[in-house]
Amino acid sequence: MADGKTGRDVVVGRQFSVGHSTTFTVTGTASLFSPNDRYKVMDLNGDVVFKAKGFFFGCRCLLLDAAGNPLLTIKPKVFSWQQTWRVFRGKSTSPNDLLFSVRKPKIFQWKDNFDVLLATNAGDQAVASPCDFKIISRCKKCTICSGESDEIIAQMHRKTAIFARDKLEVTVNPNVDYVFILSLIIVLEEIKASRRGTRAGIESSVIP
Repeated sequence: MADGKTGRDVVVGRQFSVGHSTTFTVTGTASLFSPNDRYKVMDLNGDVVFKAKGFFFGCRCLLLDAAGNPLLTIKPKVFSWQQTWRVFRGKSTSPNDLLFSVRKPKIFQWKDNFDVLLATNAGDQAVASPCDFKIISRCKKCTICSGESDEIIAQMHRKTAIFARDKLEVTVNPNVDYVFILSLIIVLEEIKASRRGTRAGIESSVIP
């Protein structure tokens, strides 16, 4: 459910939407000894509130809450000309549990922008379908907007440190589903990882 007119954008669940802005830090956690660990998400207090783990040879990524309960399954769509990724509820990959898809708006484009289409949008199969959200990525900054408008609902800033992992600072606007936003950020990192042929989305300057 997404309602851009009221400023409330809820996709995964209303329990992940609060009346104030929220900030999270996302870092990569994969290593030679734990390759299936992908990301951890921390709140402003430094507490880990979400984790992401990979499985099935890196084809899928599972987003978990702090207690280890599966929230979302993230996976690429096979044989997609538009570099499409799909996000499902829980551990499912059934079409009935599809929440949304992330895809390039054009097959050939220089800019790293993506459209987000909710499962209720029949245009998931149509190239010219209007998007429910859009992702605009520029170097170390990413902006997520509602629909085709310029209404910003979340932003990400990449902080790069020497001899350390990159940290992604994600700020989510009030009344916006922050788990939905975090899953979009993870999709972007997985897309970058797939381009590099690596399993971890966030690069590290050292081997952990």
